[in-house]
Amino acid sequence: MSGVVFRARKQRKQVDLNVVSLVDVLFLLLIFFMLTSTFKRAGELDLKLPKSSTAAPTHSAGAGDKPVDIVLTEQGTLMLDGSATTFDKLLPALRSLHERQPDGQVMIEAEEAVPHGQVVKLLDAVRTAGFRGVGIAVHANANRAQSTGKAR
Repeated sequence: MSGVVFRARKQRKQVDLNVVSLVDVLFLLLIFFMLTSTFKRAGELDLKLPKSSTAAPTHSAGAGDKPVDIVLTEQGTLMLDGSATTFDKLLPALRSLHERQPDGQVMIEAEEAVPHGQVVKLLDAVRTAGFRGVGIAVHANANRAQSTGKAR
């Protein structure tokens, strides 16, 4: 044997990663972003409503009264309470809604570039179905109202 003596290796410290605190931080971040984010409703359209300087905010008769929404886009998409429909199917659907809500209100949301004749066609269908409370959604000008929103 030779006279070479090796030193004993030093024991390295083992590093432990504390996963529990990492998971806690990730959950806190997830909750923070969930609470601070704004979400669009499913099927919501980004409408360019006309502006009005005399618009007033809508006031429902009761807290549970939700107006029937009719949306007409510039591309011709027609939606009744969030469901796509056609002008042919609109009147029967409005009549069935009127039977369930005889005192219901209707809010027509037509984009600014929609032809006037299409809006009149919607008004005729709503009145033929029996609804009397009809409103047209607009954006209120900042000069008249503090906030921008639906108005009649």
